[in-house]
Amino acid sequence: MSANDPQAAALDSYLSRRADMAAGTGPIRIFRALPGPYLDRLQGRLVHCWQTYKPLADELARLGYDPLAEPEPPLTLAVVFATKHKEEVLFHLALAAEGLAEGGSLIASAANDLGAGSLEKRCAELFGGVESYSKDKCRVIRARKDSARLDRGLLDAWQRAGELSVMPGTGLYSRPGLFSWKAIDAGSRLLAGQLPDDLAGRGADLGAGYGYLSRELLARSPRIAELHLFEAEEKALGAAARNLEGRAGNAALHFHWADVTAGLPDRGLDFVVMNPPFHAGRESLSSLGRAFVRAALEALRPGGRLFMVANRHLPYEGEIDATGGRVESRSEAGGFKVIKAAKR
Repeated sequence: MSANDPQAAALDSYLSRRADMAAGTGPIRIFRALPGPYLDRLQGRLVHCWQTYKPLADELARLGYDPLAEPEPPLTLAVVFATKHKEEVLFHLALAAEGLAEGGSLIASAANDLGAGSLEKRCAELFGGVESYSKDKCRVIRARKDSARLDRGLLDAWQRAGELSVMPGTGLYSRPGLFSWKAIDAGSRLLAGQLPDDLAGRGADLGAGYGYLSRELLARSPRIAELHLFEAEEKALGAAARNLEGRAGNAALHFHWADVTAGLPDRGLDFVVMNPPFHAGRESLSSLGRAFVRAALEALRPGGRLFMVANRHLPYEGEIDATGGRVESRSEAGGFKVIKAAKR
C-alpha cells in the first residue's frame, strides 16, 4: 500500500464532490490511515491518522501525523479504510460508531476485492442506512450516527470480536488483523518442531507476530540471554508481550516496532529465526522475504545461525549464498521448506 492506494484515491474523489464532509470543526479519526491527497482536503481540522503498520506509519509521521495518537471523543467524522481482515474492519466500524458524536459521519473506503459490497451492507445494518459512491473498483460508504437507529447489539459484538483474546487450544493471545490470527501457521509449526535446544547468547525473531516462535525458542533453549522481537505490526507486539509473560526465564526480552526490510540496528547476533512475509497488502512479493534474509545475515556474527521456513517455491537459497550465508540443511513438508544456514 502507498500514497497511490486506490482506496485513498477513491476517498479523495469523494471528498472533492462532498466538500461539506471535510468542512466543519471537531476531531477526525482515520482508522488504518493511508497517505494520500485526501489528507490535504482535511487541512484545518484536527486529524488523527491511526496506523499500526510500521512502513505506512512512518510515511504518515513524515507528513506530520502521530500514527498512534488516540483523540478524545466525541468525533465529528471517522474514516475507516478496509483491510483484508473482515473482523478487523468491523471492529474499526464499531470503534468509529462508538466515538462519533450524535449526527457525526462515518466514511468507509473499500476496494471491491476487499468486500466493498458486503461492507456496505454491514454499515447499513449498524447505522440503519447509508449512501455510497463508486470509483476505480472501490466503494466509499457514508453513514450518519443516529443513536435511535444504531444497532447496539452489532456494535458490541463487533467490538468484542476485535479485542485481544485467547486462540482456542493454544494458550496464545491473538486478534483480527494479525498474521494467522485464528490458528498457528503451519509453516511456523514446522519450523518450531525443528528448532535446536542448544541456542544461547543473543538472538532475534524477525516478523515475530504474536510471539509463537519466540515462545518455542525460550521453552527449548534456556541459555538464551537476550531475545529481540522485530515486528512491523504494533498490535502484534502487544499480543507477543502478553504471550511471553512469565516465559522468558533468564532471557531479557526486547520488543521492536520496526520494518525489518530497512535493516536491523543490532549486529553480532548468535541466531535468528523467522517465517518471513511474502505479501505487501494484496500483492505477493518474494522480495520481502529476500530482504528479511539480507537483514538476518547482516545482523548475525560469523558462524551465527539462521533458521527459517518459507513456501517451498520461494527462491531464498540463492539470496542466502549471495549475502554471505551457507545453507547447511533443507527439509520439506506440506508445501513448506525449513532452511538452516550459517553466516560465513
